[in-house]
Amino acid sequence: MARSTRRAFLGQLGAAGVVLPGLDSFPRGANASPALATGQDSVSEASYDLLIAGGQVIDPGQGLSAVRDVAIRHGRIARVDENIPATQARQVFDARHKIVTPGLIDLHSHVYEHGTPLGVNSDLVGIQSGVTTIVDAGTTGASMFPGFRRFVIDGARTRIYALLNISTAGCCTDEIYLDPRLINTRAVLRIIDAHRDLILGLKVRVRGRHEDLAHDLSVMKTAREIADQTGLPIMMHWSTEPDLLAILKAGDILTHPFNPPSENSSNVFGSQFTQANEVVPQILELEDRGIFTDGQLATTHHQWEVSERATRQGWFPNVISTDVARNPDRSPASVLLPMSQFLHLGLSLEGVIERVTTTPAKVLNYPERVGSLEPGSLADVALLELEEGMFTFGDSTRPDTQTRELRQQFVNVATVKGGVFVNGGVPA
Repeated sequence: MARSTRRAFLGQLGAAGVVLPGLDSFPRGANASPALATGQDSVSEASYDLLIAGGQVIDPGQGLSAVRDVAIRHGRIARVDENIPATQARQVFDARHKIVTPGLIDLHSHVYEHGTPLGVNSDLVGIQSGVTTIVDAGTTGASMFPGFRRFVIDGARTRIYALLNISTAGCCTDEIYLDPRLINTRAVLRIIDAHRDLILGLKVRVRGRHEDLAHDLSVMKTAREIADQTGLPIMMHWSTEPDLLAILKAGDILTHPFNPPSENSSNVFGSQFTQANEVVPQILELEDRGIFTDGQLATTHHQWEVSERATRQGWFPNVISTDVARNPDRSPASVLLPMSQFLHLGLSLEGVIERVTTTPAKVLNYPERVGSLEPGSLADVALLELEEGMFTFGDSTRPDTQTRELRQQFVNVATVKGGVFVNGGVPA
């Protein structure tokens, strides 16, 4: 089988990023997009604005994985059912042989493009890839968040929320170790209070090393106090230190389980110095404690040997995210890439979709209901395909990157966000 050309694929995504301002603006008749048709001439009598017809609808929150139609009205999911008459919709999208899911959620990215070297374009890894909601995981602290809101969030097509970095300096310069004055409780509380509509949690980027334990405990205790006062969860970088894990409470998040063993990181098998043969008990206990785990593959915090060993033992994170993963050509990757890799590791299709829709929707207290196709939810929908081929993907091991061959990868066909359609190609 021929290898996929990533650059060509990204070019297709670029073409897909034509956001049409409203359903009324779709070309009709001979100029209509091939997949999009007019369901009824008298649109004033139509029950629905858009009907996504005949796709394999997967919505784990409803226990649904079956061929269904999805009807949208006024920016909300109106109905999910079999054989909804096309005549009841103003527009119909033929989704046969497509996977139809709630709009994808990337719980852990960094999208302050041009504001920090780490930042990527939110719409490239967002709506152009089926991702309707992105959570920026601590790129900015109290001194930077207003600029992030003004210059990125307010103008993005993709819906962006944020975790506020506990350090006013933001990410990523070993920010909690630079100067104790950067852990400024008053500044953090002030920014959270001013931006409660967007800030959904706190981010603490500990190294997780035993020799840093006293320092990390001090910072985490401060974060705990702020989190408890504001009712927000904490996302903490991975550590297997029992004293650090004890500070986490139900609803908090531990991120980066598949780190390559190194001086400055730990993973599901233990610390940088001691790697167990099995996932360590304090990590296995997290689920019973109500603590979520957030996992990345691709080129960020990932070693294939670690992820393969953990998943063979039946351990998978609760959430799949990117943390600015890269494609083989070094372009920013969306959550479709780790989704494909988790499928390769043996997670079921429904299990993959659950970890980018239903579960991340539960983790944070979003102002609107996302990650669901239940009637009344925001009309966020991803239409996907599984492309067959041979696809080579590396990890973050240095200097000798490990690679694996995948036989399938997710590809975005089209995206609906809040009832606005992003078509899978430029209309004729």
